[in-house]
Amino acid sequence: MKGTTMEPTSRKRKAEALREESRRRAAGRQRRRDDIIRATIDQEMAPRWASRAGRRRLVGLAAGLLALPWAAVVVCWHLAPSDTAMWATFGLCLAAALGFTLLASPLMKVTRGVAGAPDRLLDERQITERLRAQALAHRATLTLLLAAAVLVSTTVPDEGDVATLPSAVFAVFSIALLATVAALPMLIAAWRMPDPLPDDED
Repeated sequence: MKGTTMEPTSRKRKAEALREESRRRAAGRQRRRDDIIRATIDQEMAPRWASRAGRRRLVGLAAGLLALPWAAVVVCWHLAPSDTAMWATFGLCLAAALGFTLLASPLMKVTRGVAGAPDRLLDERQITERLRAQALAHRATLTLLLAAAVLVSTTVPDEGDVATLPSAVFAVFSIALLATVAALPMLIAAWRMPDPLPDDED
């Protein structure tokens, strides 16, 4: 009886030890990710992005990349189904993805973490600025959807019957919309970011 009683207790202790070890590893991974993000935020900005005009040029470049999936929607609308539409769509979306991957770090730097960093690494002012950017992005997305609905209703043949459109249009439209929803808060935060206050001179 004693051996039977000890065996479940031993298994329970082992399970608790494994859970504790898993929590420690997860906490360690999170600390390492946070350290990388802090290091990225604290890095000195490249001179070309240091001013508001420079940051807005960066936003313009990112917006141009964001327009590529929407260009792919137009390509699918007019050319799908065809190999030309397939390869053009693939190229445009791949270029947008690679470009945004390269710009994500500069955008995080110029916004000092407002764009991209988790809330736990931000102060109250930064969180407020992030919420403003998200609210503006939400309104911009609704405007974009309304404009898309009007465009479709006025340009689709057969009295606006969307069933006549190639199925690829809807797939690529979904990708473009998701990319826009994900990127707009970051772009708006970078666009609105003011220049840092000058250091006081003695």
